[in-house]
Amino acid sequence: KKTDAKKATKAEPSDVEKAVDIPSVPSKSAKSKANGAPLEEKKTDAKKVKKIISSYVEKAVHIHSLPARSAKNKANGAPPQEKKPAAKKAKTVVNNIASLVNGSDPRSFVRKRVAKDFDGDTYYGTVMEYDDTEPPAYWHAEYDDGDEEDYSKKDLIKALKYYEIKGKNDTNKSNKKS
Repeated sequence: KKTDAKKATKAEPSDVEKAVDIPSVPSKSAKSKANGAPLEEKKTDAKKVKKIISSYVEKAVHIHSLPARSAKNKANGAPPQEKKPAAKKAKTVVNNIASLVNGSDPRSFVRKRVAKDFDGDTYYGTVMEYDDTEPPAYWHAEYDDGDEEDYSKKDLIKALKYYEIKGKNDTNKSNKKS
């Protein structure tokens, strides 16, 4: 009956305890030592295993940097993938256009190509003049199809940025009107 009670109180090892392969500690009982009998393996009980595991966990420094897996990859059994540091964004001309317009002579944008989206179609044009005789100052643009438009500083920045993105499709790049 005592053995049944011991079995009932013996805790089942947790998944962590099963995963950690802790070797059993060999020892000789007093009878074994006297008889020269082989070593008996002494089983480590659950409390000792938990204590050992918790000490390993406390000492673990890089637990937080383990590779991450998505739920989908975990379900498929895919190995963890290392996270790559985010790439630095390259500074492009598009990002610098606003500072260029704000820090340059406004007349320096005359004869520059611009682009604008009208109802899903891209139209290209050229800045023909800068007029600051009356406030607010503006840049006058003529489109390749004959339309004309006056740009505020904000509009000019938008049109120059859009040209940087779509300008590779401009068939009249050399069509700078004088």
